[in-house]
Amino acid sequence: MGGENMKIVRVLILTVFSILGMIPFIDDVNVRAEDTDPPLRFEPIYPENHNPQTKGYFDLSVKSGEQQSLKVRITNDGANEALVRMEAVNAYTNPAGGMMYVKDLDTTDSTLLDDAVQLADSIKIEETIMVPPQSSVEVPIELTVPKTDGEQILGGILFITQSENIEEQQEVEEGTANFVLKTETVYAMAVQLNLPNEVPDHFSYGTVDFNGERAQVQIEMTNAAQKIQEGIEGEYVVSDDNGNELFRGEFGPFKMAPKSKIRFPVNWTNETLEDGKYTVALQGYAGENEATLSEDFTIQNKDVQDYVEKTQPTAPQAQVKSGIPIWVWVIAAIAFGVGMFFIGKRRPS
Repeated sequence: MGGENMKIVRVLILTVFSILGMIPFIDDVNVRAEDTDPPLRFEPIYPENHNPQTKGYFDLSVKSGEQQSLKVRITNDGANEALVRMEAVNAYTNPAGGMMYVKDLDTTDSTLLDDAVQLADSIKIEETIMVPPQSSVEVPIELTVPKTDGEQILGGILFITQSENIEEQQEVEEGTANFVLKTETVYAMAVQLNLPNEVPDHFSYGTVDFNGERAQVQIEMTNAAQKIQEGIEGEYVVSDDNGNELFRGEFGPFKMAPKSKIRFPVNWTNETLEDGKYTVALQGYAGENEATLSEDFTIQNKDVQDYVEKTQPTAPQAQVKSGIPIWVWVIAAIAFGVGMFFIGKRRPS
């Protein structure tokens, strides 16, 4: 086979593998960024009813229906004035554990069970404020404690600043391209309200299903008590329908927001993914209470196909019991391309 023919065959092979993501056809690009984020500090000014052992956010002893005035000090240590946007938000449980602070969340992976724990509507704060260079300003906050017989309510305030990053991109096809990216920096400050009530823990596991696109076993966890659920932790084991253990792991410890529900994700770490029936067993704790689960779930043929389409070839080996492995299609594509090339070369001109 001549040198030119070998070169063409090599290009065919490289093209097939680059389409599959094995060899990235990306030219080197040099990027230089100048970071001009404003150096801002956000400090809560603690009122008398704040828990003195808590630092960095508001941890307040309150009564249902009362009014509370708060302040946050914003300090600008930079040489330029800084515009800060502010937004009152609710506290959700992150699906993987812990807290996240957003106004509204449109997903079944994390939800709130009761309007009484949505604190954002009870917090009044200015939308924006300009902070002069080398100075501090105090932002007033008015809070109305929701009327409830729960033990705790959790929310927060977001402080959002905008900066400009100037990036110079070189070695592009038509010379040098300059552009400006505006980035946002978000700082979240929690507001925790502690009412003079005690409610019992009410943590539970729920349904189990499988997300094909993410290759995750999703386990429903619910904190139905109106207080922060501490110390959720344990271990899990996933088995096939014959009782053979496929993989295991640990989770936590983490907290859940009051009156919240999540679909906790367990990544599929077995070397193969096939449709069929499986079981997940959890053994752990929610605070001082033991929390266990043993639940069956099904992986459909479509789940496997969704995962293959989304992640191949970077995914672990994914198989459909009645399907053809993807490496067979790769070899077939290469053989077809090479064969067609030589057939074309043999035809008379």
